[in-house]
Amino acid sequence: MEKSKLLSAVEMPVELIVNDKVLATFMATPQDLDELAIGHLLTRGLIKDISSIEDINVDSNTYQIFVTTKDELPKKLYNVPEIIVSGTSSVDKFSDSIYEIPKIENDFSVQLSKIIEIANIMNTQAPIYNTTGGVHAAVIMDVEKDRYFLREDIGRHCAVDKAVGAAAKEGVDLSNTFICTTGRISLDMLLKSAVVQIPVVSSLKYPSDMGVKLGDFYGISIVARILSKEALIYTHEERIIK
Repeated sequence: MEKSKLLSAVEMPVELIVNDKVLATFMATPQDLDELAIGHLLTRGLIKDISSIEDINVDSNTYQIFVTTKDELPKKLYNVPEIIVSGTSSVDKFSDSIYEIPKIENDFSVQLSKIIEIANIMNTQAPIYNTTGGVHAAVIMDVEKDRYFLREDIGRHCAVDKAVGAAAKEGVDLSNTFICTTGRISLDMLLKSAVVQIPVVSSLKYPSDMGVKLGDFYGISIVARILSKEALIYTHEERIIK
């Protein structure tokens, strides 16, 4: 095949500017950038809900996202480590203060068959993922209204942030959803889910040991290897109906 015709996933530096200050720079796939910003602010615990955002604009030429919030951002609502990545994460050294994030104590449950159904949709209907294999996909499933939000990005964290942002834009109560991702379930992914109170996290991959520990602590069900012969439920099995 000619080199000019070889497929590759698009990766660009994307700058998030909040209230005229640079908050973060992502290596990301330059699409759905407003949702990336919303999801990142939510999963970092910097805003409590989308109503905190007064205005958001994306410059498609410079790959900059400009956000204005109604109030100045707190340094952080919770002591959540900084996570800004594409392929690998850089997590600040964390302390016991991450356990300040509220546990998820609702009675949300979901059929395992529904998680598998959404995983199959993610695995077959994510266009860039299926074309190049070089990006991650993530889906937020709103069980109450039977609708899902599928997003893709070069980085697994950004894919999750985009899906969270897409759901938040539609007013979805994230505490009544589950997430499915192509990426591994690690410490940083569990922190994102805990901050926005997503009670079930599922993946095509295995979790890390710290991810399992935090999932157990926060009340999050971890379902791994979701499309394998037998899905693996690591924590809070009571949320998963077989």
